[in-house]
Amino acid sequence: MLSPLAHHKRLERVELEPGLTAFRCPETGGHWIPAESYWRWRSKLPATEVAEESPAAEAVPVSEFDDVVKLCPESGTVMTRYRVGHGQPFRVERSHTGGIWLDGGEWEALCGGHLQKSIHLIFTAPWQKAVRQQELNAMQLAQLQERLGAELLEKLQALRQELSEHPQRSAALAFLNAQP
Repeated sequence: MLSPLAHHKRLERVELEPGLTAFRCPETGGHWIPAESYWRWRSKLPATEVAEESPAAEAVPVSEFDDVVKLCPESGTVMTRYRVGHGQPFRVERSHTGGIWLDGGEWEALCGGHLQKSIHLIFTAPWQKAVRQQELNAMQLAQLQERLGAELLEKLQALRQELSEHPQRSAALAFLNAQP
């Protein structure tokens, strides 16, 4: 198989995790994970719940190849890109064969965020919807900070947290909404 990025380079067989065979591009450090290899490895893992929010992991810098159209090493067809979210700014590619392409450093970033066992979920509608919602929330927060300033926004966030747990929340909100 040839690399989706360095088309003249043959992919080298590697083991990303015990029992997870993948193929690495020697030039870019990217990994091709065939669908059958992923599912075989995944089926042997102990049953675990997927956390709604993964622990904070250091975000990997977005690869220079993130926007490059990549062809599946198995079928030669264009792969579809999916945003990872959960604190990670990059996208992973998936072939219609079910195989997965990760640019260099992305496997390590997924492992750092404990997402490697849930890669298959990234390609689902609920996951992508949650990613879009996270991006929308971040954009709205940035706009609020620009309008209100960082100091006031921080105070409002603390007040919001305090009021969310307060038994007289509605009275406090009514007070804040009352015209002087």
